[in-house]
Amino acid sequence: MNIKLVSSIRKKRKYAIIRWCVFCLLIWAAFIFLTSGTFMKPNLLIPLALCISMGEGELASAAVAIGCGLLSDCAFDKLTGSSAILLLIGCVCASLLFTHYLQKNFINVFLVTAIFTAFYYLIDFFFCYYIWNYSNHEIIFTDYTIISFVLTSLSLIIIYPVVKLIRKNLTLRKMHVLYENNALIKD
Repeated sequence: MNIKLVSSIRKKRKYAIIRWCVFCLLIWAAFIFLTSGTFMKPNLLIPLALCISMGEGELASAAVAIGCGLLSDCAFDKLTGSSAILLLIGCVCASLLFTHYLQKNFINVFLVTAIFTAFYYLIDFFFCYYIWNYSNHEIIFTDYTIISFVLTSLSLIIIYPVVKLIRKNLTLRKMHVLYENNALIKD
C-alpha cells in the first residue's frame, strides 16, 4: 500500500491568495471604521493584526504588523511608525508564542491580546502625555486610555471568530489518500 499526498501547489496558492485578499479587506474595513466619526472607538487593528499573526510565520506577521501599525498611525494622527514598531514586536512575539508554546484557544488568544494591548496603551500614554507633563494627564489616563484598552480588548470577541472562520475555510489541508499496491507478491 502506498500513501500519496493529494494537494497541488496551484490549489494552495489559490487558497492563500484568496485568504490574504480577505484579510486585506478586513484590515481596510477596520481602518475605515477607525477614521469615520468622532466618537471613542476601539483600535480594531491591534487585535486583528495579532489574530492574523497567530496563525502565520514570522515574516508574514511582521508584514501584517507594519501595515496595521502604519494604518493605525494614520487613523489616530500619531508619529508615523510608532505603532508599527510596537505592533511589529507584538505580532512577531505572538507568532512565535503560538508556534512553539501556546495552543490556539480563545483564552490564550485573549490573554496575549490583552497583555499586548495594555503594553501598547501604556507606552502610548507615557510617550504622548506623561513625559510632556500635560496638565490633568490623570484624567486622560482614566477617561481615554483605560476605556480604549477595555474596548480594544473586548473587540477580540468579534474579531477572533471571524479570523478563525476565514483561516478554517480558506486554508487547504493536507489530505493523504491510501492506494493499494498492485505489485505481485511472490511467496
